[in-house]
Amino acid sequence: MKQKEFYGKGEKHVYVRKGDNGEILVTKTKNGEIIAEENTVHLDAEEARKLGIQLLKLGTEPLAGEYELKTDMETISVCQRINPDDTPCNTACIVINENEDAREFWENNGLEPNFDIEGESLEKLIALLAKIV
Repeated sequence: MKQKEFYGKGEKHVYVRKGDNGEILVTKTKNGEIIAEENTVHLDAEEARKLGIQLLKLGTEPLAGEYELKTDMETISVCQRINPDDTPCNTACIVINENEDAREFWENNGLEPNFDIEGESLEKLIALLAKIV
């Protein structure tokens, strides 16, 4: 996903950037308006991470069942664990099912199993895991 600085629909936007001291700066603005300090919220890295997870939770549909993400050599299944009282818990179950070609490649080259995930599948995995946290 390409990094953006402006988010929002219509006339109002949020301008997001990193400050000189490592803070994350979020500024409310309108089309054509000069970006002003008085409209800026300063977040440290931890606050920014938590805000990002919260936004992902709100922007991701509720998890129901198991989700599969396919890559070239494996299928990654993600589901949320359920507590004994049938409420969702904050635990993700991730199962990686390699295809036969992948298994042979690892064995023939003396490598440990791993997987590569990128693009839209990686974005979906991040959103799914954020929803579970």
